Amino acid sequence: MKCSRRRVLGGIGAGAVAGLVGTPASATEFEPDTERVFVHPEAGLLDGLGDLFDLVDAVGGTTLLEFDNFEFVVAEVPSAGLEELRRDDRVAFVEDDDETGIPGDWSPSLPDLLNPPDGSDCATHPDQRPSWGVERIGADGVDPNGAGVDVGILDTGIQSGHCSLSVAGGRNFTGDGPPGDYEDRHGHGTHVAGIVGALDNDRGVVGVAPDVNLHAVKVLNDDGSGRYSQLVAGIDWCMSNDIELISMSLGGESESSSLARAIDKAHSAGHLLLCAAGNEGNDGPNSCGAETMTFPATHENVVAVTAMDEDDRLASYSSVGSAVDLLAPGTNVNSTTVDNRYAQASGTSMACPFVTGVAALVWETREEAGPGPNASVSAALTESAETVLGTCAEGDGLVNAPRALGADPTVAGDGGLLGGGGPLAILERIVDLIVGFFEWLWGLFA
Repeated sequence: MKCSRRRVLGGIGAGAVAGLVGTPASATEFEPDTERVFVHPEAGLLDGLGDLFDLVDAVGGTTLLEFDNFEFVVAEVPSAGLEELRRDDRVAFVEDDDETGIPGDWSPSLPDLLNPPDGSDCATHPDQRPSWGVERIGADGVDPNGAGVDVGILDTGIQSGHCSLSVAGGRNFTGDGPPGDYEDRHGHGTHVAGIVGALDNDRGVVGVAPDVNLHAVKVLNDDGSGRYSQLVAGIDWCMSNDIELISMSLGGESESSSLARAIDKAHSAGHLLLCAAGNEGNDGPNSCGAETMTFPATHENVVAVTAMDEDDRLASYSSVGSAVDLLAPGTNVNSTTVDNRYAQASGTSMACPFVTGVAALVWETREEAGPGPNASVSAALTESAETVLGTCAEGDGLVNAPRALGADPTVAGDGGLLGGGGPLAILERIVDLIVGFFEWLWGLFA
């Protein structure tokens, strides 16, 4: 992997000396008369980002972040100088750096049945069993395992020493620790990571794609909150390090043009971005006029995932809206959590990584290495999805691993006569066809 180049300028104290990337999430941590904003230059009117830094300096501000792949910066600007910066002809626009975070109220439980008497001793961990969600989407009966595919979990970090997880690396973009400290002290990111790629090692749980390369991209603080700039920094890092899949179980109330531009550029570069729809609730699967989704799930270049329960019903907490792409299991999902333990949790945060895992399985079958085949992978996911609700609330339907893997790489569909699915599923259909043929012959001569 190539290293990301990013400068952090002034105003961050000791963190800057240590190479800290990202800044504290809460505006209250800054001086009360300053605001944290994105500053976008007017094309062709500035000679590089250096001139933009000078503009920020001229109004008494401090540039906090620049990015490898995006031509804008994040700055802390005095409220008195903000209007002056907006009026400058060399500035295209200035936008607030709004808050993002874990969708809704995330309240995991720690069932005794799942947890070992001594979490630090891997030998005491319970025997492995897949969650109901892994079985429901058919991921327990397919051959690919996600090997060689890089997945960025943009979240609260991942516990690197968990007995059921292997973390390939990562980066911290929050104010909680230095850049190399991507440890999860919250639990949400580790739970999401386990759904995608918990190891197939006979212990605890197993993920949808157990051989993926998991990257802990810490964009939410230890309390589960963050800023859009931290999310942009995480996307930027994934682009610079050729991370194919970018999974975001988070959301904010307001839209952001800066984040939208980052998503568009990552999508154009061949990355596949996936996001939880949100936990703002719904009035049932037929509430097609409702728009309760959070951002960036509403963005057109993001695969937005809503949640269902064990009875194939739309989860009552799940957000809905016209931008929903897929449905996935989200209620009472068992997965990994911090302190080397396992937890059961619910939310669209849990649904999104099921789709991310299936995307990794499909990506493994593509010939291209690194970013690139996002369009064909996305098409395979959506066009092979299983109809469950039969309403707009499920988008194209429930993600289905065998059918997605059986979809044509260029035109995803139902697989023709033999349908979708992996080798085992296709073999079963062949047997069914042969049996049906002989039953037909027997009927002719009986």
